[in-house]
Amino acid sequence: MKKFVLGLLAVSIFACKSDFEDYDPIKQLELDTQRIDEFLDANEIDAQIDESGIRYVILDKGNGQYPIEGQVVAVDYELWRFTGDLVDTSKELLAISEGIHTPQREYVPLEFELGAVNYIPGFQLSVMLLDENGEGDFYVPSVLAYKNAGTQNVGANENLYMKIRLVEIVD
Repeated sequence: MKKFVLGLLAVSIFACKSDFEDYDPIKQLELDTQRIDEFLDANEIDAQIDESGIRYVILDKGNGQYPIEGQVVAVDYELWRFTGDLVDTSKELLAISEGIHTPQREYVPLEFELGAVNYIPGFQLSVMLLDENGEGDFYVPSVLAYKNAGTQNVGANENLYMKIRLVEIVD
């Protein structure tokens, strides 16, 4: 697991497009951790801490089978900014109610291979903290998300809140 975390962090750091020379992921993780802890304290959330820096609360235990790197998983998810704005979800009714619905999109559990570079490290690491049919809340540092590059909907160095249910370990 540690090797996987370090590998994902290294890939994410070197994949960063903007101002790489000025970006210090260690210093940024310290800032992220402080901001996440302040958010958790303000909202009276008692979270566990993973070695990667992700804070999490397991809401529902699953069947005891945990996914590993290389396996394909199917997950339902919600991706939120700490401001309360929904960024993305696999749930159509939630997308509609939050005003981000895309009619041509299919809203189904997302299937992907753990360890693939297509998804942010914090999302993949969060999934690996769940057992099959389990659900949790995850507070992800920006260094494990979109770093200092951000996206159209997520700011640079912005921490994220994810609600994830591991629907199935496909293989």
